[in-house]
Amino acid sequence: MSGSSDVVIVGGGPVGSLIAYQLARFGCGPYLIEQDDKKTMPYYGRASTMWPRTIEMLDQLDLAERLLQIGAVTRNALHFRDGRRSTGGLMYGSRMDKLGDTFFKFSLHLRQRLTEQEFTQALEEKDVEQHMRKRFEGFTIDKNSEDGYPITVRARDLDKDELFEVKTRYLIGADGGKSAVRSSAGIPFNGERTTHRWIRMDARVKTNMPNSRCLNSIDSKFHGQILWCPIDDGLTRIGYVFSQALLEKYGGIEGVTQEVAMKEAIQALEPFELEFVDVHWFTIYGIGQAIAETFTAHDRIFLAGDACHTHSSGSAQGLNTGVHDAVNLAWKLALNILNLGKKSLIDSYNQERKPCVQQVIDNDKVISTLISGQYPPRFQGRKEHPRDILTEWYTDGNIQLFTLGLGISYPANVLNSTASDPSAATIIPGERGPDVYLSTLGTGDPIRLHQILKNDAKFHIVVFAGNPTLSRARLVTLKTALDAPVSFTRTFPARRVFRFTTLAAASGNSATDVLGMPAFSGGRVYWDAEGHAHGMYGVDEARGAVIVFRPDGWIGCVVALENVQDLGAYFGDLLVSV
Repeated sequence: MSGSSDVVIVGGGPVGSLIAYQLARFGCGPYLIEQDDKKTMPYYGRASTMWPRTIEMLDQLDLAERLLQIGAVTRNALHFRDGRRSTGGLMYGSRMDKLGDTFFKFSLHLRQRLTEQEFTQALEEKDVEQHMRKRFEGFTIDKNSEDGYPITVRARDLDKDELFEVKTRYLIGADGGKSAVRSSAGIPFNGERTTHRWIRMDARVKTNMPNSRCLNSIDSKFHGQILWCPIDDGLTRIGYVFSQALLEKYGGIEGVTQEVAMKEAIQALEPFELEFVDVHWFTIYGIGQAIAETFTAHDRIFLAGDACHTHSSGSAQGLNTGVHDAVNLAWKLALNILNLGKKSLIDSYNQERKPCVQQVIDNDKVISTLISGQYPPRFQGRKEHPRDILTEWYTDGNIQLFTLGLGISYPANVLNSTASDPSAATIIPGERGPDVYLSTLGTGDPIRLHQILKNDAKFHIVVFAGNPTLSRARLVTLKTALDAPVSFTRTFPARRVFRFTTLAAASGNSATDVLGMPAFSGGRVYWDAEGHAHGMYGVDEARGAVIVFRPDGWIGCVVALENVQDLGAYFGDLLVSV
């Protein structure tokens, strides 16, 4: 077997299948290989929680609803000590109704295999096959290749025990913590393992704990902080520390059977009662943190998910961080494959994701140590119990927003322009674009901004038109600039890389009546009659602004209406001209 493909993706888990789905959605040809037969694998535990920003990104890819139909949603997290509600625990998951600029004010819980299945089904609906029982065995790169496919991937068909090759332009390793792609590319995986171990199980249970379908936690005298997480199919994930006391009590890890884990969980929940109906999964695993020295190699090899970072499940960042990798990488790679984007786009993947992941790991070192009842180096000398320091940590607003993904921002670079007009809006390039309700023309139906800004690997150029009775002169200047022969919309293949949207802080019979002209560049118009969007983005209704949203929903550039010509330089650093 041999052939060629735009991208070979190794690893059919949620990250690999999500990347493949996006590439297919954007018009590229992915070739996905997976060494296991996913269709026969059990629905055992692993990652189970998605935070608001992750769900937002999946919604913009038309995937969130599929997961919401089968998962469990929680909007609150309760913490108990001695049978009474107390401060502490998973505070970032509590009172999620307070989150102001997202409509996904909840967390979503379902077992990883179900997420994989939904992503794979979406991929199959794009007529892309997942090649299972195929094991990656290495690659070579011919830098002088003239056929456009410089990488030759070697793999083995495990059913036939035959080697085959696939030629490709790019190779992505999404093949887990023991990544063969990372090893073959010679990328160091730097990190450390601790002596901490945790117990996790998925079970159907009965309990008299209040609000047992909330994302709860319990301070146990003998088992550290207990995780209590509702998941799909009416199941609950229970987790606690495998302490030195338990290790000695049962003579080592081998002595802790599923029955022992159940017995200790019952004791850990006291004074609440706990009855196991059945247990679907049980494991004891070690805690460690590691990060790849680089997420890219040879300009054509990329790592994503566990292949480039591993950490504990203390704040459920594994799958969420992998989804962020997948979404950040896919549109950039697609634009390059389609000969629409410059190399600067794909170079920004490592520039943006590696520092962000490093912060995840630095946070995880603190969290996993405190959950395990010990003091991290930064808190050495403190007298409080580690659980109280953990409460202090989770109370920090910046930590909460970063954990939920809503506070993740990217530094100034070629994508997040420092040349923006700083007074045109208060939103800063590199920040996530907030969501807000708008109104459709005619029917006046409410529609969220993020519903309009779907991720189709196109930059969304959003004209905040202000109140046209006040901003008319600037709107005329904008139209003149966009219609000019030297407009950036003529320099680049506009229909393939841009989508225009106009938000007017007004309403009326038609877009032309209100704006005094047709919609800009053939885009759509929506009403922001109450000025909520303009206010949220800090745009003066008398002046207006143009805000460029990257395909993944982060802000790329901000310019005044009368300075829209500056976007030519911005896109000139990113896109290939006509």
